[in-house]
Amino acid sequence: MQMVKFGADQIISGKQGTYTDEDIDVLIAKGEKKTDEMQASLQKNAQHNLASFTLSGDMDNVKDTFDFAGENYREKRKNASLMIDMGTRERKRAKYDVNEYYKEMMSTGETSGMKAHAADAKAKKKKKGPHMQDFQLYDRERLEELTARERDLAQQKEDYLELIADLRKRMATAPPDAVGRMMDEVSEMEGMLDQFVLTALEQAEKAKLLSQGFADWSRKDFKVFCAALETHGRYAITKIIDDVAQETGKDQDDIKKYYVAFWLHYRRIADWSKIIDKIEKGEKKKHRLNDIRDIIQAKIELHLEWVYSTMYPGVEDGKVPKEILEQHSPWDLLMYSWPKMQFKYSQAQKGFSYQQEEDAFLLTMMHRHGYGAARRIQLEIRRAWQFRFNWFFKSRSPEEIQKRCDVLVRVVEKEVQEYYEKEAAKMEGDQNGKVEIGQMKEAVDDAAECSEAPAVSLADSN
Repeated sequence: MQMVKFGADQIISGKQGTYTDEDIDVLIAKGEKKTDEMQASLQKNAQHNLASFTLSGDMDNVKDTFDFAGENYREKRKNASLMIDMGTRERKRAKYDVNEYYKEMMSTGETSGMKAHAADAKAKKKKKGPHMQDFQLYDRERLEELTARERDLAQQKEDYLELIADLRKRMATAPPDAVGRMMDEVSEMEGMLDQFVLTALEQAEKAKLLSQGFADWSRKDFKVFCAALETHGRYAITKIIDDVAQETGKDQDDIKKYYVAFWLHYRRIADWSKIIDKIEKGEKKKHRLNDIRDIIQAKIELHLEWVYSTMYPGVEDGKVPKEILEQHSPWDLLMYSWPKMQFKYSQAQKGFSYQQEEDAFLLTMMHRHGYGAARRIQLEIRRAWQFRFNWFFKSRSPEEIQKRCDVLVRVVEKEVQEYYEKEAAKMEGDQNGKVEIGQMKEAVDDAAECSEAPAVSLADSN
């Protein structure tokens, strides 16, 4: 402990002990001997492994674990392995490594997976023929027939090529007398290879059918085209072409060709019935908007006829002299007289909140801005001095205003219908005559044009 605590130098040089160099050499020799003995013992014990494992602690009288029933099985298992060979572990990279993926892409241009996919896609394309969407208006039925025939001919050609290759292979080992006959067969089969292609007429037909389709039209372009048909109707060709050209950037001549091809072959599209239904609904909506515009126009004209006849008692049946029209234009007179406009309400249409003056203003603004312009009508209501204290009318939302406008349209439609029925019955001499509004309006307008004095019409003044 003193050596550990104070060091060997201090102990050796101490004055309390009587240590000499000979004593120290003896101690060192004893330590070396003891160390050698311990190393020998460790070396002997280290020779034991799993194969020589024993349950006895006596190293001198070791009992072999392979002894059983007086028989030693060591020699029998000498060549056998006690451990299962698991093989050498190999480090495998992950299925997907981003760095390795892009490294391979930059070095080869494409990965093996991409190559396989490209090969598979090429095979499918070769098998199925050109890719055709239904909205591209291809004659798919006939093209598929030609493609199937071309595929069958190609398969027959491949079969013949395999037979030719087999014959040439057999010629190498065939006897000399059979070689000539086999060469004749090969020549005959090679001469038949030109037959396994489409005829000139079939190739020309296929090329023509492919040219009739619109391969450069996408699904988005087709949807824009259908939306234009729904908005403007099938007969507004100029508006349809302008809308599609603006949205898609396509040439107008190409759009014209597609328009003609669509109405000739629209049944080639899978869901053509739904598309036609949407177009017809859009046309009905457009026709209804035109009818509403005519109804509002007729109501305004009837009101102005009453105003002119009230201001000038000599004016009857809307026959207003030119000098009076120059003095009081229809539009100026309408903006002055709209509060006096009258409506024939039914009990359900009268309502409890809206007054007749408010309805008259709504109808006038519908004539000015168009049916469905509820937002603009709302602004006009808030600017009108007649309603500066009418908080109910000023606080109506666009949805509520539009709802009231729909009610007014039904009221005015019935009123104009009754008026034109009376006029038509008067002109035809039949009190029970029933004619459509458009036909009745045309008849009344034609009668007015035949008179000497011009009829009142806001369409001319606007």
